[in-house]
Amino acid sequence: MKILLVSGFLGAGKTTFIKELIKRTGTHPVIMENEYGDNNLDSLELRNDTAKEDDIQVMEFMEGCVCCTMKDSFANSVFTIFSSLDPEYLIIEPTGVGRLSNIINNLQPFLHGSISLLKPAVVLSPENFQQNMKEWPELYRDQVANAETVVFSKCEHTSTEVLEQVSAMIRDINPHAEIIGSHYSNMSDEWWMSLMGLGDTSDNASEITAIPGSGSDSLSGDSSGEAAAKDEFTQVSISRTELHNPAELVMFLEDCLHNEFGHMARAKGTVMIDGEMLRFDLADRMYAITSSPDTKCQCVFIGQYLDEKKIRQRLCGGKKAVRKIRQFPQRQLKAAVNDIW
Repeated sequence: MKILLVSGFLGAGKTTFIKELIKRTGTHPVIMENEYGDNNLDSLELRNDTAKEDDIQVMEFMEGCVCCTMKDSFANSVFTIFSSLDPEYLIIEPTGVGRLSNIINNLQPFLHGSISLLKPAVVLSPENFQQNMKEWPELYRDQVANAETVVFSKCEHTSTEVLEQVSAMIRDINPHAEIIGSHYSNMSDEWWMSLMGLGDTSDNASEITAIPGSGSDSLSGDSSGEAAAKDEFTQVSISRTELHNPAELVMFLEDCLHNEFGHMARAKGTVMIDGEMLRFDLADRMYAITSSPDTKCQCVFIGQYLDEKKIRQRLCGGKKAVRKIRQFPQRQLKAAVNDIW
């Protein structure tokens, strides 16, 4: 069994990248999703997109973070997949707040002749690289430093100057990584196949050693450092909402961007509004709202110093939400709602 780690910060586009990887390589892997919080939104997305592929299985690991708090359960789950399903490929998508160095270390005891680790990949948005490095430098540096391949996402309209600048910054952190300096959709089929160890890539599954951060206790690999890193983020999960129109959802997401509920790093969910299920995604200071085939309402919010009470009050209706909608400038509100549809 060959294991491919696809890491990346919250909202970087890991799930979308994995869907493209499966499409371009024609492989039929087992996919392990490490969801942050009590939700399975990414798992549902992968299942919906691979529904025609009977031999692609998506496994959920929602007991905790695979890099620290639940590392033993994670390792046992990987071994169970190997012993019971024996797939040719296992793709692991860690939560965006997981440290790649810890995940690699957690897999080491199981790497032997029949189980190998392919070159880990990290997916990142060059437009938001500097801001993410500023806000969460240790976590972001750890992911970049331990990746063998750095993949750019969400950069179809990014200038060449920015792409080159971010590539140089990544090279300072990880001089040995392969940096894909443009959107991954431009890459050849041969490159996609190489990610899975196919073609002329005999060294793709060579021994990989984790590189902890230098000069920082929180990256030293000890349990106290891991716990401190985990404490940087909190999450709020909600399974019931009472929004009456798309405008309320737009205003809520606008307030998330303005840190009314704390420092919001990522928000995603499905909500029923006026008889239609909508999905929202917020990351990198942007958000999008689309229709969703899901039938279950579930939302998750990840960040620092989140005010769970305020989030629940707004999503479950109330006078405050209605009052804020009325105060929102009608011209902006109309434009925002039109953007949804």
